[in-house]
Amino acid sequence: MCAKPSGMPSLPPRALAAPLLALVLALLAGCKPLPPHFITDEQGRALILHGANVSGSAKGHPQRLPWVDADDVARLSRDFGFNFARYLIFWDAVEPQPGVIDTAYLDAVGERLDWFHAAGIHVVLDMHQDVYSQVFCCDGAPAWAIDDDGEPFVRQPVWWLNYLTPAVIAAFENFFNVRGQGLWLQDHYGDAWAAVAARFRDHPAVLGYDLMNEPSPGAAITDESALEAFDRDYLTPFYQRMVGRIRAVDPDGWIFYEPVFLVPASGLPTTVGPLQDPRSGEPRIAYFPHLYSTIIETQRRYDPADPTIPSWQASRLQEVAAKPTPLLIGELGIPDGVQGGLDHLRDVLAMADRTTSGWAYWEYNSDTWGFLNRDGSEKPKAAVLVRAYPQRVAGRPRHTIYEPGARVLLLVFEETGVPGPSEIYVPAARFYPEGFDVTVSDAAGSWQSAWDVGREVLSLWTDPGQRTHVVVIQPKP
Repeated sequence: MCAKPSGMPSLPPRALAAPLLALVLALLAGCKPLPPHFITDEQGRALILHGANVSGSAKGHPQRLPWVDADDVARLSRDFGFNFARYLIFWDAVEPQPGVIDTAYLDAVGERLDWFHAAGIHVVLDMHQDVYSQVFCCDGAPAWAIDDDGEPFVRQPVWWLNYLTPAVIAAFENFFNVRGQGLWLQDHYGDAWAAVAARFRDHPAVLGYDLMNEPSPGAAITDESALEAFDRDYLTPFYQRMVGRIRAVDPDGWIFYEPVFLVPASGLPTTVGPLQDPRSGEPRIAYFPHLYSTIIETQRRYDPADPTIPSWQASRLQEVAAKPTPLLIGELGIPDGVQGGLDHLRDVLAMADRTTSGWAYWEYNSDTWGFLNRDGSEKPKAAVLVRAYPQRVAGRPRHTIYEPGARVLLLVFEETGVPGPSEIYVPAARFYPEGFDVTVSDAAGSWQSAWDVGREVLSLWTDPGQRTHVVVIQPKP
């Protein structure tokens, strides 16, 4: 039994009218809050980031650009309430020849970042790779940056099995200097990151940089002790070098890092990090793991007894306790045709509310993983992804729970003296056609609210004299 949070105020009777909400509050009263760290805005408000990856279509595009135009980007915030995008960029596009930075590519990325800024969306630039390089099957490094020791490569029928081929194993192990080939590839990779950071450090849409998508440990992926050694001796030092290269040109952008490919995404623990931030002031480093159930991908059905979600939660919370950083999910998703797939998505998002400051769905597209159809209409996934949630919290978030069936949002946060209002996205047109009620635990007359109908954002000024604030949003009776 966990202790009741100190300072938890009572709510007016109206807030407890729904039996389901009463049950939620009873559960909260018996459980300690999680101690998360958060990315904050310029006023110190905690940012809660919901959004999408934009987008896998860039992998096969000759200029490595996604399918979206300015209106598609605007739709992310207008139709879905998203305030976040993980935008894919690629080493082979940034540095197509050794020491040559493609400024035209960076200009094209910059044009798209302008669209995100106009839509009010925070962007993390993700240096994406899958199976090391397009030469092998997928995307990432330029051909000149492949050092595979002449090992053979035979393309596999399932894309991720290519990670286990001798040539791809050699390419990753040489990149990470496992075979003693030196750091010349990492030096070039750092040059590419320095060019990206120098170009976009002042762009108002850019929140930060994701150092590498799903890095592979080479042969160590099948050996637990070897994987721990890889994390400690190769992956963490590589990340630390990239932090240094970015910090040399951008002292303020957030730096995101991921554990290795496959194993942590399915819920198992990892030993990467922690990283040191040389910037003056508070560190700006965030942990950015992915979440995918290998059981679902192999069986094409979701069993609520699937251990992926609870294992992921336990592993990630243990990891961020050892390296106190914000926790966000860089990728989560469900392909079409999975039996119980929407239930899986709901369960993942509920866990995300309990554990993390945000997530990016894979992906904004009309493919099997996307939440759009080819004609631009929404798949059923879209209605699951859209939910009421706090986008900025003027204090320290302690609990966020959204119950989609009842359309009830519960937010509990501690007062920290942060100026400005909390901002809560409420999809009123979609889910609250009859309107919604706002209940706040602060004394009557001590809090104020304002509704932006265009953005569907509720601004909430709470009483700075209260230690803890409880906010409930629910449909009008």
